[in-house]
Amino acid sequence: MRWRDRIAVLFFPQGMMLSMAALMLFFIHLSIFTSDVRNFCFTHQYDHMSFRYTIVLTFSQVISICWAARGSLYAEMTEDKFLRCFSQTTLLFNGAMFFNRLSLEFLAMQYREENH
Repeated sequence: MRWRDRIAVLFFPQGMMLSMAALMLFFIHLSIFTSDVRNFCFTHQYDHMSFRYTIVLTFSQVISICWAARGSLYAEMTEDKFLRCFSQTTLLFNGAMFFNRLSLEFLAMQYREENH
């Protein structure tokens, strides 16, 4: 473990690092999702949507949900109510983003251009 990792662990409680990493991934997924919703609903520029990265985005969202769930489990072992609320909210946001992304993929399935 490097000294930077130890400093980060000193500043955050035990489950907070996983929840913060999951929250950071949530904001990245939120920005990609809003861009795709704008391209799908408002501008109708389907070629600008992130169809090429669907596998990477889905895998990243699953990893984010796993990190949030693990951070939530660590937070449940503590007595800090703020940490519990924060980690469960992060888990809820990541789960909702996963299902929103999945529904957008199914709605936009007919607009994909498949190149084999």
